[in-house]
Amino acid sequence: MDSVHRSKSGFKWTAAFLLVILVSGLIPSALRTAAAEDTPGSAGEQIVLDPGFGYRSIWAPLANELFKSSPVTAYLPTRLPDSGKQYYGISSRLTEEGYAIQLYRADKAPDAASTLPGANSPARKPGDVLLEASAGAAQSSFPHGETLLLSKNGWTVYADSDAAATDSRKRQLVQAFSQAVKFATPLSIDAKGIINVSGTGKDAVYTAYWSFDGKTGYTFVSHTSLADFNSVLYSFRPVINLLNRADVVLLPLSVEMNWQTGRTSAFVPRENKRIALSSAPILANGNLYFPLKDAIAFIQGHMQTVPSENAVYFSENGYYNQLKLNVKTGQVYKGRQKVATIKVRRQNGVILVPLRLLQEQLGLPFSYDSSAKTGTIGYSTWFTNNRPLKASSANLSVSVLGIGTFYYESSRISSFGTFSYQQSNPPQGYNGRKYNLYQASIPLLPGENQFIYGDSRNGRIINSIPVDSKLTAADIPFRYSGYPSYDSLSLDLKLSSSDGADWPAGYAETSSYVDLSGAIQAGGDRFSSLRLTYRPSNSRESRESKIVSFPVAKDGRFSYRIKPDQGKGSYVVTLYNPPGTIPKADRAAIVTFIVVVK
Repeated sequence: MDSVHRSKSGFKWTAAFLLVILVSGLIPSALRTAAAEDTPGSAGEQIVLDPGFGYRSIWAPLANELFKSSPVTAYLPTRLPDSGKQYYGISSRLTEEGYAIQLYRADKAPDAASTLPGANSPARKPGDVLLEASAGAAQSSFPHGETLLLSKNGWTVYADSDAAATDSRKRQLVQAFSQAVKFATPLSIDAKGIINVSGTGKDAVYTAYWSFDGKTGYTFVSHTSLADFNSVLYSFRPVINLLNRADVVLLPLSVEMNWQTGRTSAFVPRENKRIALSSAPILANGNLYFPLKDAIAFIQGHMQTVPSENAVYFSENGYYNQLKLNVKTGQVYKGRQKVATIKVRRQNGVILVPLRLLQEQLGLPFSYDSSAKTGTIGYSTWFTNNRPLKASSANLSVSVLGIGTFYYESSRISSFGTFSYQQSNPPQGYNGRKYNLYQASIPLLPGENQFIYGDSRNGRIINSIPVDSKLTAADIPFRYSGYPSYDSLSLDLKLSSSDGADWPAGYAETSSYVDLSGAIQAGGDRFSSLRLTYRPSNSRESRESKIVSFPVAKDGRFSYRIKPDQGKGSYVVTLYNPPGTIPKADRAAIVTFIVVVK
């Protein structure tokens, strides 16, 4: 007996892939893919902490321990204050109500175990302490200066007589904290607290105290600059398993390298380590030059020298954005296009290139302090991790915690088919102005499927996740567009393949052709014809077939033979209205289905 599909899908069809704008605002200028590592958990639990402190960071051992042992949810910064090119040391202890942490300057790199609660840490001078962070029972009041500078969004900012001694200093503080209250976490609207500034100059101390629920209070004390205090305060995040809040975590991961002209070593603050450079950076004729080999190694890219071509090939990780440098002429090519001409310098056989080339072509921001002869190179990449994905129907729903501009698609239907998303609030401690939690939906087909997400600005795939599904042809529906003009439309469809097989729903396989047949009733109007196109489903670059029209009988019945001419593969077939039946639209999709040519 023939099976006929009569029910409409609740998902909305789109003719192009869905661009999901996860956040507006500041986005890292250089976007890269990165592998992610799991944090060890108990009983086989998959645990992923914020990459700012949970992934190859100086904070990682302590973050893991606080996740397991802290009596309250811990908060740690994902940025570090300036250590003046010295190593960082961490001292910590658990308390009955929370924890207490100190970050300080150290003469040598401490071992990871010394950062754990209760471990012996070296003696240090008070001036070496950079910041203190603690948590405990919430306080009904917190000590502060007598001058009220600002009150906004549940936060009040105070200063003592020394900190507020001049009008210019007060204006500086008000301006700095007005911006912080807008964008900083934890200064977002879900927390209430106090900021206090005491002292001035090198003796200034900046303190923040806040609570989310009135039960647990958090304190952050900075002994460095106002800029450092705000930067670190912005960066506090909860030490929670992000995979308890989302199926996929997709967050930026920023690193930097501090260097000095004339020196062959550099410091990577995030990992608290010094690295050797193949040659010292130099300043020549007003331009900063950096060893190309070390810059490419820093971004985990690729570099190859080809002497026969007088050329060096270099690229980002995964051979993305490959460039060719002619070391004799200084010409730089991307493919066949010349993108720059530079002055190439050599020191002891090491190639040095201008930092502006790395900034313009690889997106590596840099800064330089001419008085101290010190500089910084930055690098931004993507940290991503996920739960195993499973599906029992033809649509996969995935929650994504992220920041940035991404696209989502199915590996089988690529940029054509059913895509939808819903936005909800991110976890507490992640500012909703910057972070979002999205529910994305993609279509699936029988066989192997992958959930793919990538950077919409350059089209680069960030990751593809296998989907555990055991779908059959009967699970794949005809996908209706939900176009309002079709609300009164009644449509019965059937697919039959060249071998005589009748297919139960919106999916058919064939070695040659598929016959589409059915009946359509358009409410008070009668469709005298229908139109149809098809295109390969697994590539955004595929071309759509020429649109064809076929008649509909007076009783609404129709049939059409579909024989794709682009070879084997999966095709998305779209059925459209006849010309002139939709106001202000030449054609609007009615329904899509899948034809697979084997």
